[in-house]
Amino acid sequence: MNERFLSVTLLVMGLLVSVNRAKAQSGSDNVVINLKFRPVQTIVVTSAQKTTDISYTSTADYQNGIAVTHDSHLTVFSTGGFLISVEASDENFTRAGGTETIPVSDVVIRALNSTDNETDSEFSDVTLSTAPAPLITSNSGGRDLKYDIIYDNTQAGSANHYINKYVSPDKPESVYTSQVTYTIVTH
Repeated sequence: MNERFLSVTLLVMGLLVSVNRAKAQSGSDNVVINLKFRPVQTIVVTSAQKTTDISYTSTADYQNGIAVTHDSHLTVFSTGGFLISVEASDENFTRAGGTETIPVSDVVIRALNSTDNETDSEFSDVTLSTAPAPLITSNSGGRDLKYDIIYDNTQAGSANHYINKYVSPDKPESVYTSQVTYTIVTH
């Protein structure tokens, strides 16, 4: 009987030691999970519209000026509110192969929501210059936001203002060029 008692006692003690060890090894700890959102903005000009021609080809064009509209000209991705500004690279359009100029301020740029774009964007008409000027402002972001852009030369280009700008008798047209840049930043 002593052997049995001793065996049972050893067994019980072994179980108690195992349970205490298991309790001693258990525990808990915490982890903090951060969801971090950084601003991401992209702006893309439709590739087929990278060159905009405001072509004076008739007496009515010289009399009234011209406005060119590009549907879905800009596509925007923004993770929050944004501001799109526009600026010209030079103060003047310069004639290719010449020194004659036309002020870039002769063109006014306007923006509109494209058909499938229902954002709460605000638009400002921008008289083109070398200083960045706000064109589109939105308090919320979105994916594939499309904007129509109007290049309006009707005010400065009307009343035969450009009647003597064709100065290349050996070429079919005189081309005056400047580069325009659209920039997107957080708002």
